[in-house]
Amino acid sequence: MAFSPEMNNKKLALKTFLRNNLYQHYRVHRMTKKASDVIDALFNAFIDDLKILPTEALEHCHTLKDKHGDTGIARGISDYIAGMTDRYAIVEYERIFNPRQLSFSN
Repeated sequence: MAFSPEMNNKKLALKTFLRNNLYQHYRVHRMTKKASDVIDALFNAFIDDLKILPTEALEHCHTLKDKHGDTGIARGISDYIAGMTDRYAIVEYERIFNPRQLSFSN
């Protein structure tokens, strides 16, 4: 579908505005950095000590290890993290890294 030159100009102006004021906004980059740090920290914590994984995730890792070797463990951990909501990932991060979370209830 071809757009009129006026419509193309409006479309370009909107793209430019969104790139400058939304996609490249410093707050978006901050949140992206925080999310990346949480995911990296969770993955590294789980790969360093499989015993802190929930039972189902640990079993999944062992199943994948039997099929694919050590890369199966990394895949299983990745699957576990990929299945987390943002909120659950933050809660899990707090459970692992926050010393105030020294409760057996979680």
